[in-house]
Amino acid sequence: MKKSVINWLQIKVFAGLGVLIIGAAVIIIYINLLAEENHASQQLLSQVKQLETQGQAIKRRGATYASNAPRDYAPYFRDLVIFYPDFMNDLDAFESQIQQIEKTASALPIKTFHSVDNSLMNSITTLKDNWLSFRRGLMKKLGDNLKEPRLEWGADYVQENQQLINQITGYLIKTIDDSIEKQLHANKELTNRAFIGAGISLLLGIIWFYVSVIRRITQTIKGCQRVAQGDFGYQLKVRGNDELAALSDAFNTLSARTRFVVTMLSKMHRHGSAENKVDSLYKEATGYLPIEWLGLWHLNEADENLSMMSMRSERTASHTALESLSTMTTKDLHLLDIIKSQQTIKYDNLQDQAAKLTQARLMNAILKMGLLKSVLIVPLKSDDNWQGLLVFVAGDEYAYSDEQVELMTNLAPFIANGFSQAEKI
Repeated sequence: MKKSVINWLQIKVFAGLGVLIIGAAVIIIYINLLAEENHASQQLLSQVKQLETQGQAIKRRGATYASNAPRDYAPYFRDLVIFYPDFMNDLDAFESQIQQIEKTASALPIKTFHSVDNSLMNSITTLKDNWLSFRRGLMKKLGDNLKEPRLEWGADYVQENQQLINQITGYLIKTIDDSIEKQLHANKELTNRAFIGAGISLLLGIIWFYVSVIRRITQTIKGCQRVAQGDFGYQLKVRGNDELAALSDAFNTLSARTRFVVTMLSKMHRHGSAENKVDSLYKEATGYLPIEWLGLWHLNEADENLSMMSMRSERTASHTALESLSTMTTKDLHLLDIIKSQQTIKYDNLQDQAAKLTQARLMNAILKMGLLKSVLIVPLKSDDNWQGLLVFVAGDEYAYSDEQVELMTNLAPFIANGFSQAEKI
């Protein structure tokens, strides 16, 4: 019976490609997350530096006004129209920038690959609280009447407290720098681990591919070269039941068949007795066909009687048993019909065929031998009309394949010519 073949090689290759695609997708997603996180952090750092610039602008404007504050009403109303709106716009821009920083920090990508650093949000919260405190103090200095604010007091207050704002923004910048540095360090470690894991996986994949595919294909190629050089019958080791195992099994079958055909044809056409040729056929065919019993019969065309020429068996048989077997098959109608049809016959389970072969004397005799279940009957006819048949018997069911039946059918004329020449010697 044919050995079932599972497409394990295709399954493994497609599984490997699937893992490769998934791995590539994971790496791409990972790189995108890192790029997105780095971009957001750099954007946040840029916003904080812009906040620092705005704080310095507030500081300069307050210092300039404090140094050159007007002492009469005419310049005061001029500054109320020109200086005061610009100063308040700077304060509003500074506060708006703080809100934008808080929004950007809150929207930072989730740090999937490393721990979350809370110092950033804590720093932003501190900056916001201090700014609100600064703004309330400034508004108190400007007074309740915003139409006529105390600009000089407000400028002095800004000059006195601007250092606090600079310290807060500077600390925030340092916090973001530290956070980015930690992130890049963690990302570098993760990237190194990813490269190491990918390298190990690639190495294991290469080793598997070499052992499971390349080496087995190389062995098959060497086997084909050995057979091409005349080493007929060379056999490969068959491992597993995938496609390459099926290839090795097919090569072994072809190699054994080639050896059997070449050797058998060579020996069959040598000078010698039929007994010697049966002995050679039995020895050479055993490497390709399962044989526990082999018999050769010759058909006498004059009286259409079958005569047993030779027999080989794994079991010893007495001379009386051989004579009995030869006598009972003289007029075996079943065998005579097969010779006339010139069609090779196989019985996969002789026991199941017993009811249909009641007149087949040889088949019944084989059944009585016991433990013999499969039969292959090959009718022979030479170019000079020598006729006979070969009977191969095996102990297992379904021992003979359709390919073996077809091969023996094709070889039958050559075998017949060999026995025909032997009989004439």
